[in-house]
Amino acid sequence: MVSGEPPRIFSRELVLLLCVLALLVLLAVSALFSRLYHKKVHTLADAMFAQGEADEQAARQMAGEAKTAQLKLALTDYRNALAYNPGNPMFQFHLAKALAAAGRDDEARSYLVNLLSEAPGSGEINLELARIATHRKSLADAMRYYQGAIYGEWPSDPIEMRWQVRQELCEALLERGEVKQAAPEVIALSQNTPAGDLPRLKIVGPLLLRTQQWNRALDLYRTLLDADPKDEESLVGAAEAAFELGQYITAMEYFDRLPHERREQPDIANRYDMTGRILAADPFLLGLPVEVRAQRVVNALALAQKRAETCARQSGQPLQQVTPQTDLQRVYEQGKSLQQDWTLRYMARFPDRLDAAMAYIFGVENAAAAACGEPQGDDRAVWLLGRSRSAVNR
Repeated sequence: MVSGEPPRIFSRELVLLLCVLALLVLLAVSALFSRLYHKKVHTLADAMFAQGEADEQAARQMAGEAKTAQLKLALTDYRNALAYNPGNPMFQFHLAKALAAAGRDDEARSYLVNLLSEAPGSGEINLELARIATHRKSLADAMRYYQGAIYGEWPSDPIEMRWQVRQELCEALLERGEVKQAAPEVIALSQNTPAGDLPRLKIVGPLLLRTQQWNRALDLYRTLLDADPKDEESLVGAAEAAFELGQYITAMEYFDRLPHERREQPDIANRYDMTGRILAADPFLLGLPVEVRAQRVVNALALAQKRAETCARQSGQPLQQVTPQTDLQRVYEQGKSLQQDWTLRYMARFPDRLDAAMAYIFGVENAAAAACGEPQGDDRAVWLLGRSRSAVNR
């Protein structure tokens, strides 16, 4: 050692090693505190999100101002959660749903469109956008997003969710009066409903009736009645479908299987009464004696004559015209020369003339319905009978 130099306690290499170790310890401590901080932040975000879900769930059970106030709490919770975890798509999605529930469609749609750009196949996001479009009466957008939801991806039970979304689409279209657009969706819903799934069939049945899918509805209700012959709603649905198909005997059979008090309820009583009137007026029923058939034709002729005269007065169409101008005048003129022979005795003697007489009657009722509106009472029974005969003979 050179004289005058201080003694070396640590070598240069040792000092460097200690510095490296100290730096590593500092880095480790820094990483630890960073993880603890982020964990704390995420814990706070998750807690705020959970509170938002609780507030939103509570709002669903409320109405009016209470619901509005509860939704505001949920929105605050979700926004706070996003402040701590701004990139969380689940937080953004739930905030968008709460905004939509609060009637703030534009804000909700903004979040959802951004989310959809990142996950275009998401069934959940498409469904929320479809609901907003429906609320805004944008049918084209609603259809597009509903289809995206139906054929999109779902985190769990996709078959169940797609069925529910299609049902919602059907209801949305029908609420807007879009029967023609709803019809193919209802048919698709029916085709995707297993024959043994009775609860779902009971949902599909009324939709088939509302879209005038009478044959499909009748088949479906027969399936339900095979499982439970006394189910009142299925009996009503089957009777309605059969009635609309002009199968009045079948409709009456289903009506007669209902309890008496159910048949007297307003939604059933009128149609049940009309079914009885139609069957009482129908001369084409199998097994009727010739005299009964003739009497029914004569009764219908009297009704048609009176209906034509009443409608002519109401619409200003005199029936006695040299040159008939209107459908009512023309059909009346066509049968005038034959009416003198259409007596009860004549009809009973020549039953082969009954069809011609009924064709004339149906013509009068149709012309009067076009000129003066659909008839009521016994006239309506004859008019509906004519429609059903026309459908059968096509």
